Amino acid sequence: MKRGMAVLAVLGALAPVASAQIIPTFRKDSATDGRGPLDIVRVAMSRGVDGRLRGEVTMEKGWTTDALRTASGPSGSICLTLYTAREPGADPPDWLVCATPERDGDELRGRVLRDRANGLPRQVGPVTVTRPTARTVYLRFAQSSIHRPASVRFAAEAVTRGARCPRPLGCRDTAPDAPLTGNLTLRSTAPSG
Repeated sequence: MKRGMAVLAVLGALAPVASAQIIPTFRKDSATDGRGPLDIVRVAMSRGVDGRLRGEVTMEKGWTTDALRTASGPSGSICLTLYTAREPGADPPDWLVCATPERDGDELRGRVLRDRANGLPRQVGPVTVTRPTARTVYLRFAQSSIHRPASVRFAAEAVTRGARCPRPLGCRDTAPDAPLTGNLTLRSTAPSG
């Protein structure tokens, strides 16, 4: 009887953890198609129990913030490219969710950017950037920053700049290869984010 109660207590304690887990929608990419030091092999998106969206970009090998940093000019970036109305491959993405290096240190700065027809993308929201492993970066952001779509088609892009990278575009790797995307359906009953 005591053993049964102990098992129930453990299961009761684990239930909130299990319900908080995120099951991502993901796409894998070839480990040999990279054109720079960062080769994306997996991109995923999911919605957390708090309603925020989480993008996940995984590289073939471990990397550091220095892989994105340059001595002069624009830095490199790791971005989710999100399509909510436009067609992937035919149009630029509706939204970019990007991580770029701070001037010093290992921190990455995250931003949600909205594409504009008459200028550079405009920042519309913050992104929480974390590094759970040496190969992966998580990008968490509110659904409200991309206008709470019913679904979102997503891909990822890593841009690095170096002596062997073409100017001004830099070396780029996308996952999956354009115009392919992953698709995440967001239920209308999702918690607001």
